[in-house]
Amino acid sequence: MVTKNQHIPLSPIKRIEDQPGYRSVYFSRPKNFEFHAGDWMDIHFENLELIGGITYSFSSSPTEAYLRISFREGISEFKKALQSLTPDQQLYISQYGNDYDFQLKKNQSSVLIAGGVGIAPFRSMIKEMYDNKGKNEVTLIYLNQNENFLFRDELDVWSNNLPNVNLHYISTKELNRKKREKRILSLVKNPHQNFYISGPPGMVDSNEHLLLDSGVHVKDIRIDSFGGY
Repeated sequence: MVTKNQHIPLSPIKRIEDQPGYRSVYFSRPKNFEFHAGDWMDIHFENLELIGGITYSFSSSPTEAYLRISFREGISEFKKALQSLTPDQQLYISQYGNDYDFQLKKNQSSVLIAGGVGIAPFRSMIKEMYDNKGKNEVTLIYLNQNENFLFRDELDVWSNNLPNVNLHYISTKELNRKKREKRILSLVKNPHQNFYISGPPGMVDSNEHLLLDSGVHVKDIRIDSFGGY
């Protein structure tokens, strides 16, 4: 459910380079601010109108004390402002929530397919499972152009303590489309479960069609498409 027409002050804590080409920004968590793993928020700079995408999925978990967004570096005015953000700047949330049911279902098995920085909402989900000792059966298929998988160290630690969470890292650099699709389908043992796809628009579309062609019902697929801007 989306909560609309908000003006929630957002104060930066710090920004970091997660790895070359990828950044995270941490914000103080507003008082009584509640969200779900898989949610997103629209953010704005106070008194500035900047060109570029304003919607970012939470990479932080609801169990963490701060809010965090993670993104690929970009060239839009908005991305450049985020990349040079200082703690004295003020932002605000205009709306947040989840209007595509992009949340794990309790006591149901799920397959998460991430492409690049599309891992952000899945970090939130798996961290929440780790902190709450979740028992859901989850398979993460993480596609990346190289071996530099964002959040890999954390994900490995958390999954080692979650026996029902299985991680599969796939570097696509040496794989053509057919080999990549074959690898993904080899990890999808059951088409009758929940599927979540998060990443760049082309990656999301191709994997959604792959799942549909393999017998997954459209109602069981949820998507989160990350624009580049």
